[in-house]
Amino acid sequence: MKTNKPLVSIVTPSFNQGRFIEDTILSVKNQDYPNIEHIIVDGGSTDNTLDILKKYEGTYNMRWISEPDEGQSDAVNKGFRMAKGEIIGWLNSDDVYFTKDVISYVVQQFEKSPNVDVLYGDHVVINENNLILKVGHKIPWFSYDRLLRVDFINQPATFFRKSVIRKHKLDINIHLPMDYEYLLRIAKDGFRFKHVKKVLAANRRHATAKTWSRWEEMKRETKKVQERYGQKFDTQYYLLRLLDNAFFALLKVYGVKTIVKLYSNPEEQNLAFPAKFDTLPKAILRQLFYI
Repeated sequence: MKTNKPLVSIVTPSFNQGRFIEDTILSVKNQDYPNIEHIIVDGGSTDNTLDILKKYEGTYNMRWISEPDEGQSDAVNKGFRMAKGEIIGWLNSDDVYFTKDVISYVVQQFEKSPNVDVLYGDHVVINENNLILKVGHKIPWFSYDRLLRVDFINQPATFFRKSVIRKHKLDINIHLPMDYEYLLRIAKDGFRFKHVKKVLAANRRHATAKTWSRWEEMKRETKKVQERYGQKFDTQYYLLRLLDNAFFALLKVYGVKTIVKLYSNPEEQNLAFPAKFDTLPKAILRQLFYI
């Protein structure tokens, strides 16, 4: 079906995430936007990933490759080169888009803001069984200085105009905070960011996720990235970080309102993946105290 809607490319790097990638695929396939291409770049998985890719091949506008690569950054760069869209999203193979109208909403927001190059929204955290653990609301104004102090942008809830990915690719020598370095680089280059007040993605926390299984290494690499871009870890830095943490604490409390809405009317949320819910009291406690 022909459409005059701009093409949106979703790039998914993948390696041995067969237990999660079907949810990722469904969260793209279930979008109500009519002009999406889903590019899955697999690094030569040896689990059931390829069986799942073959299962969904031809059921929507998805194409995939599976070959050895130099890691996640290399896979994303391959997907960026393959992407034909005006707008590009990067969705890892263990994450999902939250609701079925995410892409429609993102396109609408870019159309409303022609001077914006990077659009990022709020997110939820889910576990390996799709249980919603907490909501991550963002400070509603972008600041490069704050981004340099702390990585507050959620990668799967971020979208780029094609001009961004045409000019910049990920640094393949960075294996953990590659998305953080990328955001700092494009922000320093003058690309304009905008936050939208909508939950766009669900970020999955599980035992084998690199961010959590290699947390100490992640912190060391993140500090090196910050130093590369000129961050000084002096008294001013630590005072400003206290202020950042105060903002984040307020947003965490504000997230209780979103949790109540999600848990009170889950069937009305138009979710793009099979989310799980337990009890509202447990959900509120997690929102307030889950790290």
